[in-house]
Amino acid sequence: MARRAPAVDRSIAILNHLAARPEQRFTLSEIARELNLNKATLHAMLNALTDAGYLVRDDATKTYGLGPALVALGRAALQASPATALAEPEMEGLAAETGLDVVASAAIHDEIVILARAGTPRPFGVNVQPGQRLPMRPPLGTVFVAWSGPTAIDRWLAIGGTKVSKADLARYRTIVQTVRARGYSVGLEAGSLARRLKGTDHPRSLEEGVRGVRVEEYALLDLDEAESYRLNHIGAPVFGHDGEVTIALFLIGFTGPILAEQVDALAARLCDAAARVTDKIGGRAPAT
Repeated sequence: MARRAPAVDRSIAILNHLAARPEQRFTLSEIARELNLNKATLHAMLNALTDAGYLVRDDATKTYGLGPALVALGRAALQASPATALAEPEMEGLAAETGLDVVASAAIHDEIVILARAGTPRPFGVNVQPGQRLPMRPPLGTVFVAWSGPTAIDRWLAIGGTKVSKADLARYRTIVQTVRARGYSVGLEAGSLARRLKGTDHPRSLEEGVRGVRVEEYALLDLDEAESYRLNHIGAPVFGHDGEVTIALFLIGFTGPILAEQVDALAARLCDAAARVTDKIGGRAPAT
């Protein structure tokens, strides 16, 4: 494997940090503290990114934000990979129909990157914005690996490290098989978070929604028709021309428990929308 260039890694970290909070501006000191970077080194990098138009600097507040040059890069990226742009009408329609938020995301290396969001922001909803990232560490990311070969699945399982028990590894494999068989994933709200939120209007960040999830309480394997569920998400894959998952669509923003039959109905709508996007980009679903 080629050696990584530290300056490139730092530049990527800066852009990712700002992209995750596009409505905010940060001082040099704030960026240095949050990314654990040397201020002198960071100052030179911020100047270079600003000169190139990737960042803008507010001289009055001495803060930095995303720059206009990234707009051109984003448009070029959409042309090169149109799945997200073609998914947005489906996402808007699904959000209007269900009253939920719809998110498109992609697996990039060992992270899940939010690409787009549809829905009306609610004061106490889930705070998810394009550019935000989550670690694709089991049990997160099953919808991205469920249609992969054994090598890719083993690599995903290895991200958990040596501390993962044999029982959890076996359950992860069962989760992957279940997601592939039924065509979508279902994640439950983390138990501790669900208990804290019960009867409250506590605002949830993307990170809080999955922080500390335990495998036995996160991935829903079987739907009990007599039960209701507090969901974190329902996710469905969009396949590319090679049969690989290119992006995934997620329903999020559930405000309370829903019945098992509602889970089935929402999953069916989501899978239909994902299938239409697959068709639009000339993709194909692999054989199950």
